[in-house]
Amino acid sequence: MTVRNLMFAASALGVLAACSPAEPEEQAPPRAARIEAVQAAATSNQREFVGRVEARLTVDLSFQVGGRLAEFPVSEGQLIEQGVLVARLETQDFERARRETQVQLQQARQNLDRQRTLNERGIASDAALEDAQTAYDLRAVALDTARQNLEYATINAPFDGLISRRLVDNYTTVSAGQPVVRIQDVSELRVAIQVPESLIAQVDRGDEPEMVARFPFLPDQSFQLEYRELVAEPDQASQTYTALFALPDSVPANILPGMTASVTVNLPQSLSNQAQGVVAPLSALASNPDGSFSVWVFDAESGAVSRQSVLAGPIEGGQVVIHTGLEPGDEIVTAGVNALYEGMLVRPITSTNR
Repeated sequence: MTVRNLMFAASALGVLAACSPAEPEEQAPPRAARIEAVQAAATSNQREFVGRVEARLTVDLSFQVGGRLAEFPVSEGQLIEQGVLVARLETQDFERARRETQVQLQQARQNLDRQRTLNERGIASDAALEDAQTAYDLRAVALDTARQNLEYATINAPFDGLISRRLVDNYTTVSAGQPVVRIQDVSELRVAIQVPESLIAQVDRGDEPEMVARFPFLPDQSFQLEYRELVAEPDQASQTYTALFALPDSVPANILPGMTASVTVNLPQSLSNQAQGVVAPLSALASNPDGSFSVWVFDAESGAVSRQSVLAGPIEGGQVVIHTGLEPGDEIVTAGVNALYEGMLVRPITSTNR
């Protein structure tokens, strides 16, 4: 065979090889994934919360002037009435400043009268009279300030309240604005609870849920709560809102701010129905670009997963209530959801082969 024939044969073989079908690519083996079946959420119309007793108002009292404490007659745990002396600074310096400004004001008055007389006689100029008037006005302001500082040296109770804490000791030298005592308005005690997002819309409605508080040291007594206010900003960590409810006036005197209460909420039937759905591990949720959530549903026949958008509800103890998108018994991926894609083959991991 000639060289020309050999080259022709090689070219023909290359064309045949190019036209022959390519071998199929080897499919990636299924990825191991933890699969769990979701269960129906509880439909009880009762919720339990841990509440904390708070005073209607808590204020740290301070002097508006600095000085040395001379009187501090209140004690921690004492109930006092409005206007009662709480603390007083040494007043010698303030009284001395007041007397000094009184003398200076009297001198300024005399000088003003003299300049006015001289001006009427044509001896003193109008400018001299204006300067005398300005000096008098400044001395009058200084006297008002000295009198005010003398009043600032005394703290009286702004309302009937409970002295919860003395922040300094008597005879301490304090600066202006430094808190010296904490007083609480206990005319109405309140219970603060952390409300999840799923219930927040019901807190201030006319058909608000019935709420009852109980204390561990009063096991046979319960106290009806009345809604007061809602802190509109959620907690950054738990995304819950603080709701405040008033205890009745008949609560025993041994219930004090800072104590812990167990709060039972009886939800309206309409709200308890909204809580229906399924419960899934929080780790099963995947974020969508629009801010919503989805889960990956496992198909046992094909071994593949598919994305399913869901409406997520309250989160409790690592579990999330899913209101729509899933039915009880559906199998979903509960770990590593960010590494999945549509139609991906997975191999279920059970408690045995793990």
